[in-house]
Amino acid sequence: MSAKFQTPYRAREYQIKGIEAQLQMRDILVHAGTGMGKTTIAAGPHAHPSSAGKVTLMISPLIALHDEQKLTSKLQVETFRDEFKLKATAVNSSNGGCKMEVLQEIVQGEHQIVLISPEMALSRRFIREVLRNAEFGRRVLSVVVDEAHVVSHWGASFRKKYGTLGMIRAFLPRGTPVVALSATLPARIRNDVLSKLQFGQDYANIDVGNDRPNVSIVVRGIHHPLNTYADLDFIVRGIRTKADIKKTFIYADNIATGVEIIDHLTSLLLPELRDTVQGYDAPFRPYNAALSKEYRTRAMQLFKEGAIRILVCTDAAGMGCNIPDIDVVVQWKLPASMSLFVQRAGRAARASGRTGVAILLVEPSAYGIDLAEVVAAKVQGGKGKKKGDKEKETAAEKREKAKRKKEYAKMRGVQRGAAGGRHDTIFAVETPMLDPEAQDEGLLVFVQTTKCRRAVLTEIYDNKTAQPVVPCCDICDPQLLDKTRPGKPPVVARQSAVKRGEINTDVRTALHQWRGTIPLPCTRRLRFCATRPWHSFPSVGPIDSRDHLETILAGQWAWCGDYGEELYGCIAELAIPPMVPLPPKKRAKRTVVEVAAEGDDGLPPKRRHVNPGPQITAEVPLTSVPVASGYGTSAVPTATRQTRKKAGLSKEERERLNREAFAAEDAAAQARTAALFSRTRTSGSS
Repeated sequence: MSAKFQTPYRAREYQIKGIEAQLQMRDILVHAGTGMGKTTIAAGPHAHPSSAGKVTLMISPLIALHDEQKLTSKLQVETFRDEFKLKATAVNSSNGGCKMEVLQEIVQGEHQIVLISPEMALSRRFIREVLRNAEFGRRVLSVVVDEAHVVSHWGASFRKKYGTLGMIRAFLPRGTPVVALSATLPARIRNDVLSKLQFGQDYANIDVGNDRPNVSIVVRGIHHPLNTYADLDFIVRGIRTKADIKKTFIYADNIATGVEIIDHLTSLLLPELRDTVQGYDAPFRPYNAALSKEYRTRAMQLFKEGAIRILVCTDAAGMGCNIPDIDVVVQWKLPASMSLFVQRAGRAARASGRTGVAILLVEPSAYGIDLAEVVAAKVQGGKGKKKGDKEKETAAEKREKAKRKKEYAKMRGVQRGAAGGRHDTIFAVETPMLDPEAQDEGLLVFVQTTKCRRAVLTEIYDNKTAQPVVPCCDICDPQLLDKTRPGKPPVVARQSAVKRGEINTDVRTALHQWRGTIPLPCTRRLRFCATRPWHSFPSVGPIDSRDHLETILAGQWAWCGDYGEELYGCIAELAIPPMVPLPPKKRAKRTVVEVAAEGDDGLPPKRRHVNPGPQITAEVPLTSVPVASGYGTSAVPTATRQTRKKAGLSKEERERLNREAFAAEDAAAQARTAALFSRTRTSGSS
């Protein structure tokens, strides 16, 4: 095979088994790590003389209509052409899609490898013109399903055609082998893939595991506020020249977050390096689906050449990219599943003889999830209390719960990896049991374990015992944490509160006139609420600088960058007098003071009335005192309201009865008060 493909590399044992099984027309399930040469299994059979004129149909999730996947398919075509000297084509819109000319070339065997998406492979036209064509049936060698785990991950919802790929067997000659390739097949996913691809009992199972012995693993919590990105400072710490920056993939699943990461890392560079951040020569560049095809093609090429040192990317730079010399892979925040992290970590050190490190930076909240409670709740199956039956926690119970959660997180390593290394202690706690049905595929167990992380991966993927040739993980070798310590968080000066005084009407009028000169949406946030900064301008006195203006705005006006200079120009033209302090607030006198709770005689509590006229006090039962309410001067007793509600009265009827009760109590209260003053005057005259 080496002579046929003109390559110095010899096929590995598992690759030879996969090639032989195809020639024997057997289905094959291949579980092998990222970068371990699974592509050779698809290309290898074409080195055998019996495969002359044959075609391999390779179904891949990367061959789709999206530009990012067109680019990836182009890279795959180049891999078959350059490494295996095979003619390959990708059936997508870039190459004419399902045009008759393209389909005829496939049927006639002009391409040895045909890369196609599941949607295109199961389209009516491709089925009619290719799969059901007798000539193609004689030529087809095998059907290879690349990244087969997505048959399960995506087949249920995202890309439903992937879940129905097994039906392709109905259109091909009986016995056509199907090859499923994947680097991440935990037990649940493996069984689902075998079922959906309609594998029989006699399939060849080639499982070499997905452990990457040349890649160290580091998992630690994020110690600073997420929006500071100070936990990523280790990537550029001590950098003097561009060449000092290790080739790195940083995976951030949010595009906006990726841009902010680039801005932060750029701010840490030396001034002479910071001057090169513009253009394609910048050491850090984004790579995501929102960018143009031309940009991504150029950026990926420059990254391969080493001109770009760090790509902050989404999965657009994920499956299908064969870059052999990536030193570091960083995952910012938890991904959706264990398999997704393993796939991304597998981008590191793919070339023979290289070593790398895969780093997972985790939100602190992930350490506080008690997995034993999660499993117990799942076993219970929702047989506990209903939503309405849930008992309300007391403040003390909430504090105790928060305390237990904090202690749980500490014991699981939330503080490890912080600056200084004082909290790198590994506590001897029991590793949570793996749930084979968990949607995260054991990712939280992987994060919270206090034992070897490779051992967790071995259990999840049923790998052979790991034999790493580098420091294993941050649990087995805590010195790995020294390579990933966070930086110092940025110091934010505390802003003093803006003092306000009397509103200057002249200033307010001038600002309202200026506001009419700019688009309405630009001042909408400064318009309605009296607590907004807009209403502070007429009450703070002279504004002597642009910085003073921004202090008053306190970052609450998004258009300050566009119109802040105009606003300050308007204010600077005004002769604003010094601030006039607000008068002190007057304390209202209380006319009703509760003086006692219920007495020994069992009577209702009493309140003391203060007569605004003659200084005479009288004690009156609480039930006879008017109390301010939304309807008048009294309120219907709670027991009465509840009784009426339970009686089934409508809302209108209850409100009518309440109003009548209020009026009656008002009249009674006034009569009692008049009688009280009458007795007071009588006693005074006597």
